[in-house]
Amino acid sequence: MKLGTTSWLIGENFLDNARLVEGKADFVELLVYTWDAPMQAKVTSWLDGLAALNLEYTLHLPTDRTEHALAAAEFFVACGFPLLNMTLHPLPGWRDAAWPDLVALENLIDRAEFHHRYTFDLTHSLLGIPLPAHYHPHIVELHLSGTDGRIDHLPLDDATLQAAVPFLRKNLLVCFEIFDPNDALAAIDRTRALTADLGNNGVG
Repeated sequence: MKLGTTSWLIGENFLDNARLVEGKADFVELLVYTWDAPMQAKVTSWLDGLAALNLEYTLHLPTDRTEHALAAAEFFVACGFPLLNMTLHPLPGWRDAAWPDLVALENLIDRAEFHHRYTFDLTHSLLGIPLPAHYHPHIVELHLSGTDGRIDHLPLDDATLQAAVPFLRKNLLVCFEIFDPNDALAAIDRTRALTADLGNNGVG
């Protein structure tokens, strides 16, 4: 199991955020919120620095338009930057596009559509539509954050962490989408401690 954080902890700069968690996280989720010429230029300027760090990476594709998500996915495939996974929101028309093999669909609070690779946001599920059980074998990445029952992306709470336990397994990617460096790293430490205990008891 690999534990990671979002790239948005102290602003949008991927490299600054990655340097902050190097040696503490296994990977960083590169959060690309849109895709245009200025964004492509910024991302391009960060890639060599990211590759030099002792980290791996996933990618959260743009959430504004399907065309932007597809263009970003195609950019990363073309440039050859190594990724563990690409997370896609079920944007309008997403089924009509030809996505790279690494794409995994994510559930939203109000929507859960099927794809053969899945990014399961547990907190979205707790706040809205539960993920159907037959989706579970297709989960490749788990997104976690705390919730107060109304909003997500809060510091990780005990109830959410315990709800995640049945999904934790050796080959899973677990990304903490908590937009504060101290809270995100604390969530990694708590999850590492929990899974160590579960492993000692033959579970997980």
